[in-house]
Amino acid sequence: MATYSFRIKKGKYQLDLSTTDRELVVEQFELWVKQAGEYARSRKAKECKNIVNTQIKAEEEITKKNIEAQLARKREIQEPVVQEEIPKPVAEVPKNDLDIFYAPPVETVAQKAEQGGVFDNILENTLNNPQTELSFKTSPSIKKDNAFLNYISARKIERKIDYLLLTAYYFTQYEQKPRFTLKQLNAKLMQNIAVIIDHSVLQEAINRDYIECLPDLTGLIGASEYRLTAYGEKVLLDE
Repeated sequence: MATYSFRIKKGKYQLDLSTTDRELVVEQFELWVKQAGEYARSRKAKECKNIVNTQIKAEEEITKKNIEAQLARKREIQEPVVQEEIPKPVAEVPKNDLDIFYAPPVETVAQKAEQGGVFDNILENTLNNPQTELSFKTSPSIKKDNAFLNYISARKIERKIDYLLLTAYYFTQYEQKPRFTLKQLNAKLMQNIAVIIDHSVLQEAINRDYIECLPDLTGLIGASEYRLTAYGEKVLLDE
């Protein structure tokens, strides 16, 4: 009859196992493999959550500094330093040269949205200041994704997390883009329906295991990437 012997060491601890019971050996191996798998999954989830929390704290610091800088500039504009100057004779300027002294009035956000390249600036500022409510109306000149609009309008949406899951599912199924950044997701939503997903909504989706954070193994992306989990897809399709 065969005898099975094992010796397992970890640090100063040692486990010796010797038996002729083949079934006991098989059951013990299955238990080790299961426990190792559960430990690896829990450790990965914890590491991913720590990465997200670190990034959120860093972005909050950046947002705080941006707000303080904006407030400082606003105070400088509202409280200009008045200095007495000796009047100087003003030389007569030919009418044709008046254009070089003309300063156009400050444009509103809606007017700026009609110019090329402003869409990305508005999105960037909104992401850097999540406490500010979005008051942006997309310009007719911005091309919309009609397929995405039809997909969104056919679903029942009650909260912002619904927009997050639907857009993530649309990326995966219709654009063959299972990996996405928060900026890419917000660009799709803002371009079409003027909705922004902030970090609190993203964190809620991660805590519920709807979305998972993917590690940047190459260091070339420059932003965190996420994807819809199998559980998040199941929750979305069951609704």
